[in-house]
Amino acid sequence: MWQRGLCARSNDEMRSVSEYTRGMKRLHTFALALSVALSAAAFLVALSVAFGERPGSVAYAAWTPSSDLGPTDGVIFATEPGKDPVRVAVKDGRIAWGDRSTSRVWSVASVDIDRVMKKIFEGASYAERRREAQETAKSEEADFNKRAEDLRAKYQGVEASGGAVPPEAQREMAMLRQEYDKWLDGVRMRDEKIASEQFEQAYRELVAAVEAVSEKESIDLVFRFFPTNEPFKATRAGEALAQIQARTFLKYPAAMDITPEVLKALNLSE
Repeated sequence: MWQRGLCARSNDEMRSVSEYTRGMKRLHTFALALSVALSAAAFLVALSVAFGERPGSVAYAAWTPSSDLGPTDGVIFATEPGKDPVRVAVKDGRIAWGDRSTSRVWSVASVDIDRVMKKIFEGASYAERRREAQETAKSEEADFNKRAEDLRAKYQGVEASGGAVPPEAQREMAMLRQEYDKWLDGVRMRDEKIASEQFEQAYRELVAAVEAVSEKESIDLVFRFFPTNEPFKATRAGEALAQIQARTFLKYPAAMDITPEVLKALNLSE
């Protein structure tokens, strides 16, 4: 009986050991799973720190790497063997490849000055001054015509009778003709002076408008040009050659043309 009791206790102890062993195995398995989970969580945290967002977030899904380089003070390019490398940097707000002021990348544009100048000349102040000059010339010419008519009336009787024109009549007509020719030269010179002054005034207005547009658009160089597709308006070889010489560019990108912006700066419509 004592032996049966000992065996029963031994069986109970064996069951306890077995249960303890199974419990330890379950605990070990749980600890291993927890360790793996913590490692994975740590990896995800590292990713979120590196990229700024959690991998599962919408922002991360839409994130694309930037292709920008820099900022940097300059970039050095290798050249031919035996040649010094070229350093490209920014100086005075422009890309530069040397210390000289000419070693710069300049922003370039162009203006059809013929188109702009014609619009300026159509302005009220320009047209009014030309009109006043024409009215003055017409009034002065009318006075010469009246004096000539008076001379013809004065000596009309002599011509009607078939007599010779008196020397005094010839002298008066010659003097009037000389005076008229001198006046006509003066009118031409006066018109030339007005035209010259208006050309310069229109040019100054054009330059001021170009300066304003260039300041706004950060443009460094502005060329004058004449569109290559415009038809020639010439009847002589010299005129045709002048048309060719006026076309500064044989080919140019349309984006260079800032004529519309210049017209807008001058408050001129197309």
